[in-house]
Amino acid sequence: MLIDHTNGRVLDVLESREKEAVLRWLKAGKESGLLSAVEEVTCGMWDAYAQAPKEVFGPTIRITIDRFHVMKNFQGRLNEARREIQRGLDKEQAKELKGSRWLWVTNPENLTVEQRAELEVLKRKFPELGRLAEHREGLRQIFEDKRITTPATAMVRLREWCRSGVEMGLKALKQFNKTLENWIEKIANYFVSRSSNGRTEGFNRGLRAILWRACGMRNFCHFRLRVLHLFG
Repeated sequence: MLIDHTNGRVLDVLESREKEAVLRWLKAGKESGLLSAVEEVTCGMWDAYAQAPKEVFGPTIRITIDRFHVMKNFQGRLNEARREIQRGLDKEQAKELKGSRWLWVTNPENLTVEQRAELEVLKRKFPELGRLAEHREGLRQIFEDKRITTPATAMVRLREWCRSGVEMGLKALKQFNKTLENWIEKIANYFVSRSSNGRTEGFNRGLRAILWRACGMRNFCHFRLRVLHLFG
């Protein structure tokens, strides 16, 4: 799905996310004038999405991986890291943690006073998990820090954050650090204009609603026209 973030609309839906399909659409858009004013492309961590705009618009186009995709990727690794720690606990300790996943993965401001108090008790009982939770919050705070206004500063802060988590010795965190380093320039571009793909996720829910109401759609052309009619 291709989104015009400036005007808040769906531009098109492609049947394939392969690079050639993306290239064809971008080239046609550039030639028609539809994409003549594009300055920035926000996308997920998918090579085709990052490479195709550079080939069509040239090296000056800014490719941005927004914070949603970074945090989503990290959340998956965070769950793996938490399981790594929990595998080393005895049965009684593991029992104490049962049903607490929501507390560890939710932003503090979205917890009730009672839930925050419960989480603080768990952090004291399980300091490794507490450190992991603080590490997650550290990454979130980097994205929230309005004083970071350049990619160069962002890269310094992100790399410092990565180093702070290395001493925990968790395989899942090492894997995330590698992913972050591979994409760090494009992630750091987020701090230029703080562009977000949050609207895209909203449109995705709309697309799923179309499929749900139709009990599925086998004809892609019909599906595409339905999407463009509602959201284009």
